Amino acid sequence: MKNLQVKEYCMGRKVVWHRNDLRLRDNKALSEAGKEALPVYIFDPEWLENDLVSDTRIEFVLECIKDINRQYQVKNSRISLLNGDPIEELEKLKEKGHEIYFNKDSNHFRQKMEKKAREKFQGFSGDGVVRNKPGTRKKWDNNADKYFRSKPPGIPETFEDNPMENQASLDEIRERHDIRPEKKKFGPGGSEEAGKRLQKFLDKIEKYPSSISSPIKAEKNTSHLSPYIRYGCITRRQAYRHAKWRSKDSEQTQRYKMFIDRLFWHLNFSQKIEDNPDLFKESVNPVFRDLHKEKRDEEKIKAWKEGKTGYPLVDASRRALVETGWINFRMRAMCATFFSYILKQWWKEGADFFYKHLIDADVAINYYQWQMHSGLIGVHKHRIYNPTKQVKENDPRGEFIKKYVPELRSLNAEQIVKPWEMSEEEQRKTGIEIGKNYPEPIVDHKAEARKARKFFKAKKGKAYAAFKDDELWRKASLSPRHDREKILEKASEQKSLEDY
Repeated sequence: MKNLQVKEYCMGRKVVWHRNDLRLRDNKALSEAGKEALPVYIFDPEWLENDLVSDTRIEFVLECIKDINRQYQVKNSRISLLNGDPIEELEKLKEKGHEIYFNKDSNHFRQKMEKKAREKFQGFSGDGVVRNKPGTRKKWDNNADKYFRSKPPGIPETFEDNPMENQASLDEIRERHDIRPEKKKFGPGGSEEAGKRLQKFLDKIEKYPSSISSPIKAEKNTSHLSPYIRYGCITRRQAYRHAKWRSKDSEQTQRYKMFIDRLFWHLNFSQKIEDNPDLFKESVNPVFRDLHKEKRDEEKIKAWKEGKTGYPLVDASRRALVETGWINFRMRAMCATFFSYILKQWWKEGADFFYKHLIDADVAINYYQWQMHSGLIGVHKHRIYNPTKQVKENDPRGEFIKKYVPELRSLNAEQIVKPWEMSEEEQRKTGIEIGKNYPEPIVDHKAEARKARKFFKAKKGKAYAAFKDDELWRKASLSPRHDREKILEKASEQKSLEDY
């Protein structure tokens, strides 16, 4: 690996460390650095070799880097590509007289690195997340609204030349880490593509409300901006401002509002990991710490991961995730509740599997949502999605199922809901032999859902009472709609029941 070489006239500049902010516009650190910004991206081997990071996601980021370099070139600069431990590489630059600027971001696994970066270098908050202000959760909605309505920071028309040599090229990174994308992703990375996708989505906003829950419609009519927001090709504020502008004098005001609400929802989860950086490691509520961890059933986990549970919509969703790196929110929720409530397996193994395969893998959203869908926060309603009901409501013709579970293509709309109830004659005519070329249901969903509700009902009092702890209340980062006094009042009302 080449040694870092910097020309003398480059000394004393402001290095802008890009991470999950792969854009120029609406970039606080870059705006503060101004014309003398020296942009760098540091390839972190720990990230590149992480078992939970798919090659497709790495390739997406490489495309984002290529795009941001194009943006810099338009402004007479470029992004330098470094390689190694980020803190060590930045300290080398600091020793040479440079200031280090970066945008604070806890939405990742490297929490120790984040802490060091904030201690050693100049970090900025420009994403709407409230930091270092305990007790501000009640005011969060106002803070978020203020962020979205505020004007993004500007950047110079041009930057000074960046003479810093690269330590690696994108192709060298691909070769060195054997990057071989394996999924059919929806598009290339980068701000240019993000802008096109936002424009295309808003052009057909009228289709959005009816497409959110349907997995097949969601593939066609939702924005698919999530990976672009995740890696900072576009900010939530940019998407908000564009949608707000488009909604003026439009008959589709409510549909724009639905999209805008989800941008607030997205920001809400970034706040959660800032308040509780360990949320991807352990359940928020200690009452459910390590629930089902010791009950690991390899057969059930394997069937769920491979999409062979015997429940067609669960299986289709699992296969779609692995094949494309994306499924819509309703299917994510259904698969999570099936894994946790129905199969009764440890939530983190399921969440890790999702994180590995999602191109938009967002630590905060993925792991907190898994905890919510597994009942581990302790205050949310237990929504145990029924996969047969979901077929009737969201894939009534079985289009999504047949796309990803091709062995079931011969079934009609009625048969595909519960193929295990087909008669021997129906199985013979369709060529589907339950238990042979398509599995029987791995568990009785109704019976397991009943057991799960009984268990969590018995734990409700202790789960509510846990929020007497001030630190737990802060870490839970609950919506302002959750009233702590009412939660503790409910705790005292719950009768103590035996565990099942």
